[in-house]
Parts: sequence; C-alpha cells; structure tokens
Amino acid sequence: MVIKRGSKQALRLGLEILKYATELGIESFMDSEMEGEISWDTFDVGKDDVDYILVIGGDGTVLRTLHRLKDRVIPIITVKYGKRGFLCDVPPFEYREALRRLVRGDFKLVKYMRLSALVNSSTTLPYALNDYVITTTGKWRSKVARLSVFKGDEPIYTIVGDGLIICPPAGSTAYNLAAGGPVVDPDLNVIIVTPLAPITFCCRSVVLPSNSLLRVKVLGDSPPLVLICDGAHEINLSPGDEVLITKAKTPAVFVRFNLGEYYVRLFERCM
Repeated sequence: MVIKRGSKQALRLGLEILKYATELGIESFMDSEMEGEISWDTFDVGKDDVDYILVIGGDGTVLRTLHRLKDRVIPIITVKYGKRGFLCDVPPFEYREALRRLVRGDFKLVKYMRLSALVNSSTTLPYALNDYVITTTGKWRSKVARLSVFKGDEPIYTIVGDGLIICPPAGSTAYNLAAGGPVVDPDLNVIIVTPLAPITFCCRSVVLPSNSLLRVKVLGDSPPLVLICDGAHEINLSPGDEVLITKAKTPAVFVRFNLGEYYVRLFERCM
C-alpha cells in the first residue's frame, strides 16, 4: 500500500484497508516511506516484488508511484483520496467491495502506454503516463521557446511560443486538453504532440504512430528551457540540446473494477 503524503485522513483509511485485507487473507505491506506513521510490515516500492500495489490518493500519488516503480510492471489498485483522481476508480467507501472482488478475480487488468525521454542521448527522465512538457522557466518565462520538431528525420514544424506538450493517450485529458489538444481514447497507442500558445501560423496538434521516434531540438536562438515529466521531475535544457521521445518499454497496468466509465468521468468535469 502507498498512501498520499501529509493526509491524516488517508492514513486512517489506509489502516482500515490493511486490517480488512488481513481479514480476507491478503498478506499486506505498507510503503517503507510511511514507516513510523503506521506500525505495519513494510516494502520498498521499485525494489520488492508484490502482486499488487494499492494507492490511496489522487493522480499525483499514482504518478509518483509509477515513477518509483521504473520498469517494473506491478498492477495498481487506485482508491481516490485527492483533489484530482481521474486515474482512480475506487471511491474510498467502496474499498471493501473492491478487495472482495480482487480476491475473487473479478476485475480487469488495463494497460496504458507510457513515453520515454532521452536528453542528448545520455540523460533520462522517468516514464511519463501524463506528459512531457518543454517550456520556458524562471527569469526566461516572458521569452518565447524556439523548437524544431521531427518525426525521425522528417521535419514536422518549428514552434515559436510557450513550448510543447508530448503525451500518450492516457495523458491527453490533462494539460494537453487544457492547451486545446485532442482527447484520444486510451485504447489507442499513439503519441500526441501539442504546441503551447504558438505564435507561428498553422502550428497545431499532431498524432503520431506509437513506433515513432520524436525528436525535439532546442534552437540556438531559444532561451534556456525545462523538460518536465508528469509535473514532478525536471531537467534543464539549453540551446542546442535534443530530446528523443519514444514509446516506453513497459506500460502502466491498472486493476479496473469499473470499466466503461472513461468518457462519463471525462465529461463530468465539464458540467
């Protein structure tokens, strides 16, 4: 179990779930980062092998857990307990039914494509389920980013604006949607590229096959930029730097009890 940091309510819920899981005969462990908060056997996320990880929190907690797992593929059960929980499908008051269904095998495993980023052929970021964002930062915020975007060696366009969003389908409903990008069904395997506030004419979102090699070059007359993974991890970029983005080696795998609600949950946010 992984619990949202700094939430006493989520901590109390986590203890309830651990006790109930024990009643069902499930051997349970607490995230070692919470050691001292709850007296329970612990495990290290990304190091120890477990069958499932139950995350209590919002999208940020889920994404952080995936980053810690790196290449490991362990199905994640999501109990919503945060401000944003689009990735989460179990309300906190339904955890008992979810665990009973887990024991019965009454669930679906759903795979979500992720992206991988490599800077200058040497520096990597965690896999992105939401997005990679390249943009201006700090004292350069008022300046415009200048980027050339390629599919392999084929030019797509040059962007002059606030930057660029690159995301897999699962992330199309996040920053990409707010920036005017398309909503892409998570059953598709594609790479979405959306410019941020471009001042260049006809610079719009493009959707590429998942086997594409996306190359983004920071032009020599661009200010310094930053590459951000899922809003959590950053790498500074300088003029002349190149970012290579491809489909990640491993997907994110979620235990889903309530399939068929993707568009319902999406458009509830518009009401």
